[in-house]
Amino acid sequence: MRQLIKRTINRLLRPAHLELRGINAPRLEDPFWVQTRIIRHPHPVIFDVGAHEGEICELYLHLFPGCSLHAFEPGPDAHQKLQSRLKNNPSVRLNQTAVSDVEGTVAMNFNSSTATSSLLASDPRAAEAWGTGLLDTQSVGQVPSTTLDAYCRSAKIEAIDILKLDIQGAELKALYGASGLLESRRVGLVYMEIILTPTYRGQPSLEDYLRFFHGVGYDLLDFYHPVHKDLSLIQSDMILVPRPQEP
Repeated sequence: MRQLIKRTINRLLRPAHLELRGINAPRLEDPFWVQTRIIRHPHPVIFDVGAHEGEICELYLHLFPGCSLHAFEPGPDAHQKLQSRLKNNPSVRLNQTAVSDVEGTVAMNFNSSTATSSLLASDPRAAEAWGTGLLDTQSVGQVPSTTLDAYCRSAKIEAIDILKLDIQGAELKALYGASGLLESRRVGLVYMEIILTPTYRGQPSLEDYLRFFHGVGYDLLDFYHPVHKDLSLIQSDMILVPRPQEP
């Protein structure tokens, strides 16, 4: 299995002139270092969907100092902290909106931990993996929603170099709303979180994600930051890249 993974990674990294054998293994396990090796544009366009309070935004601004960053965070409490942190940075456009597969408004579940608020309702089984209290829903409210296809048309953005998604089980909705960008290979890479244990009602499976990406022409590069409970993988990040075009 490791050799298969290695061959797959080498095939996908070949367009970036990288080879797994020549990369220090601990660095290869860092998804942000990997992104700096794939995206070499001096002024990349980065979308942070589910920016929360801006920690990852700041990391991207450090790693890609010439970037243009678009941050999306619909939760009012988290967005207020995001705004306080980044409002004076001219490279950042802040959007207090959800990203989904619809334009208009969507219902959002505001949980006791703002990091777990989601467009999906909490699953009663979530406490078995994450402990009690984190996903308790305090209120449900309507928030503005856009799709990435519509947002890019409106903002006249031709391509996204890095699309980061961390929206608590609703990532597939956002991906459906970016189908036009993805099918035309106008996203350089997707870096996203997937939850593999019952946490939200109706959350997609790993197979759902991989089936979607296969359909739009993207392949899995690798998994990062795995989270385990007992012997089971319950959460991980992953990077997906455009499938090399057939000669």
